[in-house]
Amino acid sequence: MKKTRSQKGKFSKWMVYAPVALEVIGLLRRNQKAKRGKYTKIRKRDRALDFLLGQAERRLGKQRGARRW
Repeated sequence: MKKTRSQKGKFSKWMVYAPVALEVIGLLRRNQKAKRGKYTKIRKRDRALDFLLGQAERRLGKQRGARRW
């Protein structure tokens, strides 16, 4: 089954917006983490969301913070 031009165009548009969306979602998650207490237990759903967000950022080439010894 061949893809039509409109389907290819839609996918490429989504791929253009994906890094922007990831950046916004990442900022929101970091903001939520900052508000939460240091010793508060993270919900399972939040851990799953953070994992998926981290994987997506890694696949799109976002650099992680500097590692410290």
